[in-house]
Parts: sequence; C-alpha cells; structure tokens
Amino acid sequence: MDYRPLIAQHAVELTHDVPRWDEAARVTGLDPYVCKASYICGAMRELMQASGLNFEADYHLGSLFLALDATELLGRVVSGKRGTDHVTEVLRTGVRYLEGHAEPETAPLPHSQAQYAKLRNFAGHGASQLPRSVVFGPDSTQLLLRHLAYVLNTMWKDLALPAKLAEAEIHPVFSAIKGSRQPVYVNEIQEHLKTRQPADGLDHESWRYDIVRMDNSSPPVSGTG
Repeated sequence: MDYRPLIAQHAVELTHDVPRWDEAARVTGLDPYVCKASYICGAMRELMQASGLNFEADYHLGSLFLALDATELLGRVVSGKRGTDHVTEVLRTGVRYLEGHAEPETAPLPHSQAQYAKLRNFAGHGASQLPRSVVFGPDSTQLLLRHLAYVLNTMWKDLALPAKLAEAEIHPVFSAIKGSRQPVYVNEIQEHLKTRQPADGLDHESWRYDIVRMDNSSPPVSGTG
C-alpha cells in the first residue's frame, strides 16, 4: 500500500519560512507542505531510532533524552510554536498530545508532563539534579517510544494539524546528496512511504516488545535533591 497520500491529504499553503521550504520543494519536486511533513517524519524517525539504539545498549539516560527530543518536535508541530523560548512548554505539549491520542492497547505513559520535563532537564544539563520524587526506568522510555510510533502513524489524520504545521518554526537542513544540495530525510521518507507507514520499519525497536534485555543489577534511578 502506498502511504504517501497519508501526509498529503490535508496539505495547506505554508504561512511561515516559505522561501526555505520553497527551495526544498523545488529540489525534491514536492509540494512545500508535503516536503515539510516528510522532513518532520524523517527527523522523528532518526531521533526514535537513535533512542532505540541507546535503549538496546542500556544507555537509558541518553535513550530517554532522545525520545523526549522527538516528543518536543511533536509538540512544536502540533502547537505551531515559533522561536526557541518556552521549550519546556513545547515538550509538555508533545506529552499532552501523546496522552490525548494514545493507542488503546498501549499502557499509559508512566510520567506526567511535569515529570517528563524534569527528566529532560536532568538529561540535557549534565545530569545535575533530579527531584527525589521522580524515578525513571526502562518503562520511562519504552512506553514513550511506543506512543510516539503510534502518533507518528496517525497524526496526519488530525484535521487541526495542517494549519499548525504550516506555522511551526522548523527549518530544512540541506546536505550534499549524490553531488547535489538536497534537504535531508525528504526523499528517503517519500521512498519509505511507498510501502510502509511513517513509523514502520524502524531500526533498533526492541522497545516495541515486552521482553527487553536489562541488567537486573541496575535499579531505577531517582534524584537526591
């Protein structure tokens, strides 16, 4: 089945950063909205795959940080947020969206929006301080990635998304690909969508399953503040 129409079905004209996405669209031959949506799919996939790689290697702090980066990107998309201020609120928005669009068969997220924000601050600032009340373990990341995968496949059916995505401040990153300057992710995602949904076929996805290799000598971690 071809899933490319999934992210193109509600395409709208971009309202911000138009020259950047017009350039990316010219290179890829896509509508600017579809180009931006494809880029977002690719960025979320990379963050989730990198999180999964860390998860499999028992690097749980790094894994959680990357999964929360994907969650923040989701929050920026669904909120239409611009600028770099209030990133904690953007992250909370992403968690809130996951909570409100959860897969019925998946257990709820084990942390609140505020707790995930504290965990991201802990992971992103040199593991400096974590409140004693916040305890994290494998489920902190595993369930977050499961919900992210479900939302990445289903968010494109949300009729409120296109206008927000058109506004959100997300810029394409260009690289030299096969001798020409092209936006990363976009062509690869379009090829992927010819046969699979956005979150299907991820690398390093042991988090999808309940049996995960863990070192039993490593207890859950909490802060001492």
